Formats: sequence, structure tokens, C-alpha cells
Amino acid sequence: MDYKPGSPPPGHNVLRPHHVDLFAMILLAFKEFHGKLPQQFLLYIYRFLIVEVSEAVQPATHQQIVDFLKGAPLMNNLNIQNYILAFESAPKQLINVAQLTSFFHSATPLYTDKSGDEPSILFRRSPFGFFCRRCHTGFSRLSFYGVMELLKDYQSWCAGDTKAGYGPVEKDLLTGDIWLFTTMSDYGSTAHPQAFEAWEKGRDTGDDVIGPENLRRYFEQMFHTNNDSGIRQNALLNLIRMHYVRKEYAAASKLLQEAIAVARTCGDRVTLQHCISMLHRLPTPSGVPVLNEIQPDLHPLEVLYDVAKLLQPRSGQPLTLAFEKVAQATGLYNSWVDLRKISPHDRERLGLHAMQAVLWSTLGTLHRLAKVEESIVQVFSRWGDDDPNRLNSLLNQAHRMARNGLYQDALALLVQPRTWRGLSLDLYQEWASMIWHILALRISRRGQRRLFHDFLLPRQPSSSTFVSKEYFFDDCTSSLPPMSDELHQVMSARRRGQAVTAMQPLLQSLWNSGFQGRFPLYRLGIILLADVGLEFGMSKHCQSLMEGILPQLLPGHEIEHRALACYTLGRCIIASFDTELAELRRALPHLLMAEDDYVRLEMFEAASDVQWLLMVVYHNLGMTAEGTVVYERYNCTTAKIKMYEESSMDEEAESVWTLVTDVGALLAGR
Repeated sequence: MDYKPGSPPPGHNVLRPHHVDLFAMILLAFKEFHGKLPQQFLLYIYRFLIVEVSEAVQPATHQQIVDFLKGAPLMNNLNIQNYILAFESAPKQLINVAQLTSFFHSATPLYTDKSGDEPSILFRRSPFGFFCRRCHTGFSRLSFYGVMELLKDYQSWCAGDTKAGYGPVEKDLLTGDIWLFTTMSDYGSTAHPQAFEAWEKGRDTGDDVIGPENLRRYFEQMFHTNNDSGIRQNALLNLIRMHYVRKEYAAASKLLQEAIAVARTCGDRVTLQHCISMLHRLPTPSGVPVLNEIQPDLHPLEVLYDVAKLLQPRSGQPLTLAFEKVAQATGLYNSWVDLRKISPHDRERLGLHAMQAVLWSTLGTLHRLAKVEESIVQVFSRWGDDDPNRLNSLLNQAHRMARNGLYQDALALLVQPRTWRGLSLDLYQEWASMIWHILALRISRRGQRRLFHDFLLPRQPSSSTFVSKEYFFDDCTSSLPPMSDELHQVMSARRRGQAVTAMQPLLQSLWNSGFQGRFPLYRLGIILLADVGLEFGMSKHCQSLMEGILPQLLPGHEIEHRALACYTLGRCIIASFDTELAELRRALPHLLMAEDDYVRLEMFEAASDVQWLLMVVYHNLGMTAEGTVVYERYNCTTAKIKMYEESSMDEEAESVWTLVTDVGALLAGR
């Protein structure tokens, strides 16, 4: 039998080789050397024995036990040295059936009450007394052949074969010849968790054969003596979750109908509620998400997932409704813990903070509060685990850093081992997709179309949702989410010099983003509205619009938006310039900030436009020296644009993606 950390102790007691060593340690300490060993040494071995006899951890090997005893305190004590020598000689003294039988029967006086009022050395119900009684009873049940097999396995185990004696025990009354006396537990096999553990491993490593097969084997075990196990719906629910995580919605929907019917037949309300909640998670043909109603058996995290549904722009609902759902999920979770008398789960509690971090970031007004929520998730979650809360927090942080030009810092955050170690293959897909999108963002901002199509696009992860409009001004058929797609139409028209024709989608995007409370998109719409207003000669009004929106952008949470806002404000000031040079000089700080931001983001084409406008302003102000410096920067920028356009390879991107593929192979080969 395999012993795994955290697994329950076996219900069917079978003597294993390590039991003989533990029995020998107890026998020597409480019989042969009773009253002769120092208290400090006894405490040392007690702490070791109490862990080993509990059978809640992987058992120590014979050599590990010997090394542990040799590392004991007070090694200069003669009795301790004799104790260790006696333990080391146990395999040499237990070489035949008679010696092994005498060895196990010699422990009876340890827990048997003596005559009179003198108590036994070990109480019968103490951990060590119970262990000795169990070993003695288990040995008494063995036949002569069973004792011979135990002796042979023990000698092989002491010689270094750690697998000897740990194979499965067949419970067949016709061929089972190791028992002299049988009990009820010998007549049939009970359920064991090893098959479910194999299912979880297959699910995490993406094995579509081993995973579902072990799930079937687990739920086909005998959990009770009734004809129908009554838990088939749980197997279906686990398969549904696997298909849902892998975005195999058709298979999940098909299994959901069967699971709902089985749960209703069995009268399992809890599983039925889980299945209905999963049904509400599946995409609908209309694209409008279905929200859950508060029910007695509804899990709080399903209400929290309603927040994720409301965060989708297609929902058309304001973010205030999402905040209400967060409050409902928090209250329901507290009630769930109190009424069901269960201990709160760290991963579930951190899920509330992770969702609030995303919500505050989407709102775009309280960025510090979003960072506080992210910090709570990252501090209190365990690294090296497949915790989606921690991973999503790190992915959002890396994406935000990349958008602000910190590409190398974002990639360094994601490729460090404590980020990807322990991820399941499904979470690995999300991790790899984020790295791919960061590389795509940097390449698109540099204008490296050739590198993108030749190197990066063929290596796009299968689970990645890539829309060309997100990075380039392409006329692809795929559409962006509402509001973003409308703003893309405005920017495409602006790039062609026809921004006036895009007023309808611009105004529609402004209304929707303002109604839903998505203020980053709203501020971007205001900037584009001021840009369009310049073509109508409304420079004064556009300038007032930009001066009203700029203080929200100056902190630098969205550097690209700040750069565009400063560039647009500078153009508004120039357009409203009459004859006063002081008014024209006011445009310089904004244009210089826009240039610095675009260079930091490596958006050299936009930086060259700002630099050209700077040269014009310096020329009109008569600042020849400053204009010459900007002209040199302009030449350097245009050279970089040409270099990146002709570049067909990027060593850093290749090395990063090689690391991503190596990590995937490592995680899949666990």
C-alpha cells in the first residue's frame, strides 16, 4: 500500500516491514532498556515514533531510522550506544520464523496488566500500546506462509529494497493463503483514494486516458453494501468540470443533462445545485450571462463567479451590480461557514480578494485599493501550488506592467520558478498565453510585423484567444468586445484621416462606458472625442475637455493613455494659438511627456509623430538648439523603426519561448 502525506490511515491492517522496525524500537525502549535511557533521548525517539505509528506520512526506510538514531543527543551515553547497536542487530537476529514469532509474542507483558495494583508499562489505549496490540494481533492472524513472506520482505527491505512488502493484498478467499484467521474486512475490498489521486494527476497533466479511467475505477469501488452506490453523479460532475476548464463546452453540456437527471433520481440536492450552477456557467447563444439565484445549497463561489459574468462588457450591466454581487458572495460565504460548521478554506477566502482586485482595476479609479487586494492574495497564498487565485493575480500584475512598458520585469515575474511550479496543465495554458500576449504586445508596439507573423503567430497557444485588432489596425472579421471594438473603429478611421465618419461608434462607446462605470475606456473615448473635435475647429472646447481629464491620467496607471492625452492636449494648445508665444510654449511640457512615454513604451512610430511636432513648435519659438536636439532624436527613432520593420528574429523572445516550452514538458512529465 502506498502511503502519501495527508492520506487517511488504511482501514485494513496489514503488517509491513517498517512495522517490525517500529515494534523493535518500542520493545527495546520499554522492555530491554526500560528505566536506563535518559529523558532527553526518550523524548527524541517519542517524537519520531508518534509520527510513524500514526501512518499519516510516508514511512521511513530502515537506513533512515538508523541515521535518525545516530543523530540523537547524548551519544556519549553507554546505554544509548547499546540501544542503537541492539536495534542495528535486529535484522541479523530475525532470520527464521521461530525468532520472528518469539519477537512479536515477547511484547505482550508491555500492555498486559500485572498482578495486584501494579500497572502495565504501556496503557492499552495509548498510541504505543495500541500499536503494539495491533501488530501482535495482525501477526497472530498470519499463517505459516504469511509469516515466511513477512520475514522475507523484512530482510529485503532492510537490505535496501524499499518496495518489498508494500504490494497490494489480494482479498480472494479461494487463493488467499496468508491468513490463519479471517475477519469481515478480508471478504471484500473497500474504497481507496489511490484511484482518485491518479485521476487528479491525469487531469493536471492533461492525460485524457488515465484521468477518466481512474475516475471510473474510483467510483466503481464498494463504498457500502447497497446495490446502488448513489454517487455516480459525482463522477459525472468531475468530468464536467474537466471539460469546462478545457473549454470543451459541447461535451460539458452533454454530460450535464445526464448528471442532472441522475442527481434528481438519487435525491442529491447538493450535487444537483452544483450541476445547475455549472449549466449557468456555459456560454449562451445570445451572449447574455445567466446569473444564479440565492438557494440553500448554492455555493458562495458560484455567486462570486457571477461577478466575472458581469465584468464581461456583453452583460451591459453597470459595475455597481458587480459590487453588490461581491457583497452577497461574502455574506453567503460567512453564513456558509457558520451554519455548516466548517473551517474556512484559505483558497476560497482569497478568491473574494482576487475578484475584488480585478473589479477595482476594471473600475479604473482606485488603483491602490486594487493593489492592496492583489497583495493580500500574493502574501497569504502558497507559491508552488496550483492556486488559480495566486496565478491570476500574478498574470494581471504582469499584464499591467507590460502595458506600462515594463516588458522585461513582467516576463521576469512570470518565468521565475515560484510562479509556474506546481501548476496544472490547464493553468499552464493560461500562464503561457499571458507570456505570449506580452511578447505580442511588445512586438506590435515596435512595429515588427514580420517577426510577429514568422515567429510568434505560429507559436500561439491553442487556448489563447487572439484577435488581430487588439494589436494591429487590421480589417479582420473577428470582433473585439463592445466599447473596445467601437473605439477601434474610431482609431482606424483616425489613422486614415477620416475620424469624422466614426462619430456614431465613438458616442455610443462613451455612453456605454460611462453607464457601466468602465472609466479607463471612458477617458480614452474623451481623448478621441477631443481629437475628432480638432478637425471641426473646436480647439478651445477640446482643450478644456483634455484639461479636465488629464489629472486622472497623470499618475501613470495607463501610460499609453497619458501619452495620447498629452499629445492631443499639445495639439489643442497649438491649434488655439493666436499670436502670444507664451501660449505656444505651454504645449512643450505636454509634448515632451508624450515623447518620453512613447519611447518608454517602445512605440517609436507614435514617438516620431510627437518629435516632428516638437520640431515645429521649437522652430516657431525660435529655439534652434532645442530643435536640433529633437531632430537628432527623430533621426534615431526613424532608424529604429526601419530596423524593427526589417528584423526577423528576436533572441530574447526566442529564449523566453524556449523556456515556456521546457516548463510545459516538465509539468506534463510529472
